[in-house]
This record gives sequence, C-alpha cells and structure tokens, in this order.
Amino acid sequence: MAQVNQVERASRAWPILAAVAKDKRTITYGALAGALGIHHRPIRYVLGLIQDYCLSEQLPPLTILVVSQSGEPGTGFIAHRFDDLAAGYEAVWEYNWNSLENPFEFSADGTSFDELTKRLVQDPSDSEEVYAKVKSRGVKQLLFRSAVLRAYRHKCAFTEISFPEALEACHIIPWSQASGEQRLDVRNGILLNSFHHKLFDRGLITFTEDHEIHYFDPRSEEGEYSKMDELLTSRLHGKKLYLPFQKKQRPLAEYVKRHHEIQGWNI
Repeated sequence: MAQVNQVERASRAWPILAAVAKDKRTITYGALAGALGIHHRPIRYVLGLIQDYCLSEQLPPLTILVVSQSGEPGTGFIAHRFDDLAAGYEAVWEYNWNSLENPFEFSADGTSFDELTKRLVQDPSDSEEVYAKVKSRGVKQLLFRSAVLRAYRHKCAFTEISFPEALEACHIIPWSQASGEQRLDVRNGILLNSFHHKLFDRGLITFTEDHEIHYFDPRSEEGEYSKMDELLTSRLHGKKLYLPFQKKQRPLAEYVKRHHEIQGWNI
C-alpha cells in the first residue's frame, strides 16, 4: 500500500487557507477535506504540518481558520490561546499571506517530506540538492530536525535522554554561518536536549573531533555547583558522545573545528 503524502496535501491546502484568510472567514474541517478530496479525519495530519511551519516561522496561526461545527478549532490546535481566539483570527486575517511562497510547493511533483528526510540520512552529501529544492526556511529546519532525530535514533548525544519534547536538532556550524549544504547536512548536526543545546550554542560545552565531551569548567571551580549542576555539566567532561551507528552520519571533523573557532575553544 502506497504511503499517503501528507506534505503534498499541505501544499494544496495552503492556498485554500490563504484565500480563506483573505476573505476574513473560517472553513470547517469537512469543507477543507472536501476541497482536497479526502475524508475529514486525516485533515489533522495536514494541519499539523502547516501549524508546525507557522510556529517555526513565528507566523500568525493560519490553522486557526479551520473549525468544527461548534465554530472553534479542534484540540490539536496549539498555536494560539483558546481564551483569546478573536486576537488570533484578527492576526491571521490581517496578514498578507499572498506575500509568501507556498512552503510545501516542493512536494507538487509527489516528493514527500519523509522521502527527503530519508535522503538526508542515507546520503548526507545530497544536502545541497535538497536545500535547493525546498524554498522555505521553516520547512528546511523541520527537515533538518527530522533527519537528525532519525540519525541519532531519538536520543540525546550527551545524555541519551529520549523525551521527544526535550530533544532539539543542534547545528554544529550555526545556521547563520553555514552554507546551504551545511544547513541540511546531518553531519553538521547533533541531537541534544534543550538544556545542553543552550550550553553548546553559548560555548560552555562542546566535543572534540574524536567525539569526547568537553565542559569549560571541568573542575567545577567557577562558582557554586549543586550535585545536579555537576551531573549535567562537569561530570560529562571526558565522556564519549552517543553517536549514530553509521559513520557517514557522524559529525565531520571540519565542522567541529569550525565550531571551535567560532566559540573560541582551544582543544
């Protein structure tokens, strides 16, 4: 049985929702499903993709316009407060959605989000071609996260924490200083929990080319540390990373070197 391409559906739903926003109205789940030629139940998957994109790009909550018979969004809608839906509607209606390219247009030829994720994981050298194919920065970032999650088997490289809500795909060479190829290269990524992601981005913790964790204060001499503080920082010093099984997915030495240069590490 062929896998349903929800991204292609999101590509077709996007201009429908943009038109609804321009008309300053809402649309029911059933009406949107009918316009897409599908049953109303799978609509939540389509809306989930659009909602994630709007959240990642800090756009008004476009999916607020899709409502049930009661006139309100369903329980899967998390992009705006339910106690102030009026402000959410107003923000969406006033936004110029026609000024944006359809972020899911890359799937018009049938290419799925999952196919691109697998491509990034299975052949990291294809990252430049995928970057050129996908025009939306928000979708690129979602692809990168999906690929890094898969490469690291949904476990933090420092702690092996596996709570999905706590895991973030971290760029070794920051997005702002990376090339297009590097921005989607899983070898320029490492999966970290949100706490260690912040420390990594601020240059307080890093790892070497042979994948050994280094903390800037290994002897806990900088101020007072609680036992938990030490457990999450200085006690990680010298430990090895939890890495992808396949070497082709592991951080490249040249990316690690560049990270050290940017953050001022001398290891």
